[in-house]
This record gives sequence, C-alpha cells and structure tokens, in this order.
Amino acid sequence: MYVSLNELTTYGLAKTVYFKHTDQELSNLLRSGDGSAFKELYDRYWDVLLDTAFKRLGSIEQAEELVQDIFVNLFVKRENLVIESSFEGYLKNALKFKIFDFFRHQASHNKYVENLLKGLHERTISPEEALQIKELKERIDKTIQNIPEKCREVYLMSRVEHISNRMIAKKLGISVSTVEKHINKATNILKKDFGRYYFEVIALILCIY
Repeated sequence: MYVSLNELTTYGLAKTVYFKHTDQELSNLLRSGDGSAFKELYDRYWDVLLDTAFKRLGSIEQAEELVQDIFVNLFVKRENLVIESSFEGYLKNALKFKIFDFFRHQASHNKYVENLLKGLHERTISPEEALQIKELKERIDKTIQNIPEKCREVYLMSRVEHISNRMIAKKLGISVSTVEKHINKATNILKKDFGRYYFEVIALILCIY
C-alpha cells in the first residue's frame, strides 16, 4: 500500500504534545500507531537527515526523495520497529544504506551508458538504426531547445562539459544553489519527456553535443 509523506505528517497534524518525550518513548508510541509521536520524530530528524543526504548526493530533490522513503518505511513498518541503539543512529544507518543503494543503481546505469556509447563508436550502424538515431536526435534537440535558456546552458555545462557546480556558478555569476535548481529543472523536463529512456537519451546527448 502506498502512503504519501504528506498523509503521514498530517496524521498527527495538531501541535505535538510529545516534544519532551525521549526518542525511546516516542518509538514505543509509534509502534502502537500514534501519529503525533511520528510527527515529533519527523520534526526532530528531517532536517539533519536531509542535510546529510544533500551533502552526499548534491541534489536537494534526490535527497528529499531518499529521506521521504525512510520516513514512509518507518511508518509502514512501525509495528515491527526494533531499535538496538539510538533512534538517531537507526535513522542515519537507514540513510547510509539508502545512499549506498542510490549510487549502486547509478553505477549500473552508468555502465549501461558506457556500453551503449562503446557500441555506437565501435560498430557500423545500419540504415534503420541511423534513421532511428536521427529521429531521436531531432526529438532531443526539440526538448533541449524547449528548456529555458539559462537552465539549458547550465545543464549542458554540467552534463556535457562536466564542469563542477561551483565552477559553473563562478563562470555565470550565480549561486551554487541556483545551478542545482537549473540542473534539476532540466533533468525533470527530460525525464518527463523521455521517461524510462532518460539514460539512453543522456548517452546520445553526450555523443551529439
């Protein structure tokens, strides 16, 4: 069953009366389904987990998604919650594994892209494949051109020229956070347009830009 974080945090929407409770006491209340206990734990640890995730991932959207998953899983599995150390340690350990899984997943996609690029360079492309690539390139071009100008510039500097966010910010005279927002916006536009073929599209972008 899918549970949204918005539903969970409004589950105990009224100002929590548990701000003086210990984490252990809140964990016990959470196991019995107390929404206010969940809200208190969420308020205590959301920011610290988000800050840690953002420092590791460099993307606020990806960081929010990972931390959200942790709290959703926490609530869904609350009845079987077992904490052997501190609650903060439990959450940070969960985040560590989430980040590990994220990079492992990214690595598998990067390997796929590497093999795709290798294949494009090392073998002769049939006329049918050439036509498909031409049509896809035209679609990519159209999508890229529909991305706002500054957003597009930042995205191509990051993904094609492999310039760091800090260096992009310095070159364009904007903040690093603005660079991240531009990259996330462009990424979302491409993902929305190409869906599950996003990583194949990134491979072609590297070839044609």
